[in-house]
Amino acid sequence: MDVLKKFITKYKAGAIIYKKGDIQTDFFIINKGKLQLKSDDNGQILTTLGKGDFFGEESLINDQNAIYTVEVIEDADMIKIPYVSLTEMLKQMPDIALKVLKKLSEKHIKIQSVLMSMAASGPQAAAKPSEKGTKKEDQTSEKIGPEVKAYLIIQRSNRIVQLTKTQTVLGRRDYTTGFVPDIDLTDEDEEKYISRKHSQVLYKDGKFYLSEEPGAINGTFLNGNKLQTGVKHELKNEDEITL
Repeated sequence: MDVLKKFITKYKAGAIIYKKGDIQTDFFIINKGKLQLKSDDNGQILTTLGKGDFFGEESLINDQNAIYTVEVIEDADMIKIPYVSLTEMLKQMPDIALKVLKKLSEKHIKIQSVLMSMAASGPQAAAKPSEKGTKKEDQTSEKIGPEVKAYLIIQRSNRIVQLTKTQTVLGRRDYTTGFVPDIDLTDEDEEKYISRKHSQVLYKDGKFYLSEEPGAINGTFLNGNKLQTGVKHELKNEDEITL
């Protein structure tokens, strides 16, 4: 870290580090904060990156244009390394080079999964990547009346999701079975702490309730208190849910 300190650059939430098509000359390591890689054509989020992740691999090729837009979503400290310094560093520390390769491979697999899903679902998938899964869930749950306005704000990505059904499953998609939860947290859950079907928000008699699904591994917390599996807890405005 002593070697890298001189390369640290600070960015505020909302900053665009570079846009798709820009000439890319620097490699970035995230030391703090979060950002998103986006397809600039339609704003589709390809993946969310956090502490320890890398991006800017285009800088390893001379005069290579950026292949996506990078937006900061949480105040961040970046280690911004020019191409010349990076190549010298990788030669001197092959163990670092191996770690960089592994991280970049993980990121590209995530991006490739999103792009394949978009291609399989047609042109509308760019705007609604989880539409297919939502339709499947719609068949098993009633709609909430339009007079009810309730939302979850996902802090990691600043994504706002309206609750529109009497049963809303929160979790991660399952690429093996094709299951997609009503609120898909795959992109926000970099550490894979969240289960496929982790918890559920229920709407009954004019009130919302939170319960943990059977099989959730790492627990569900309401305002810091761990919930028992299957027990419903009433939700109030500004409650904080942690999965």
